[in-house]
Amino acid sequence: MIKCRIVQFDWSRHWKTKVEPHLDKPLVRYSVEMGMKLLEETWTWGDGPHAVGRGRWNGQRVTRNKLSWYQPWGRCHWISFFACAIGVLNYPELDWHFISGHCHTVPVGSWNGEHRVVMDILNFKMMTAEESIAHAQRIPPNTPELEGSGWQKLFGIYIEKAVPKLRELAQGNLADFGQGEEIHTTQATSKRSKTLSWSQKNKRSA
Repeated sequence: MIKCRIVQFDWSRHWKTKVEPHLDKPLVRYSVEMGMKLLEETWTWGDGPHAVGRGRWNGQRVTRNKLSWYQPWGRCHWISFFACAIGVLNYPELDWHFISGHCHTVPVGSWNGEHRVVMDILNFKMMTAEESIAHAQRIPPNTPELEGSGWQKLFGIYIEKAVPKLRELAQGNLADFGQGEEIHTTQATSKRSKTLSWSQKNKRSA
């Protein structure tokens, strides 16, 4: 039986045709905001997603509304919701989930249990799809066991609530995601300082 090759989504190559057309969709914008405001409650669109990352100290060059604008270096867990949204809109037939660990988080689309597409917006130029997954599964030596399940709860809520709406949107069955609608994450985030504090202390993000 031939095993299908896993594809690392090329964000640079596909930006104009597979990413940019979706940036103004309310569900995509919501996915960005969800991640950014989990990290910085005062974050605004004027700041841009890149602003919460470490790029400012590493000489990152940023162009508004281009790929670099959406690359917050060192904040892979928080930008993964946006990356997943773009993945679902382009590959709605796949089953989507997050692979997350101490070092990294990536959304992965699968078919019949086999990984097919990896949406690594930060490392796609440096890593293959397999390497991105391995990086997310890596446990550094002497690293304490992850406390709590805050991230897994949030990922689960996103997969349950957002992904079906994104899939409908991709298939033309959902006209819009109105202002009155909301993907409720209140229960999972109300104790954010407790459930997600380990992510900032113990997770060595890419």
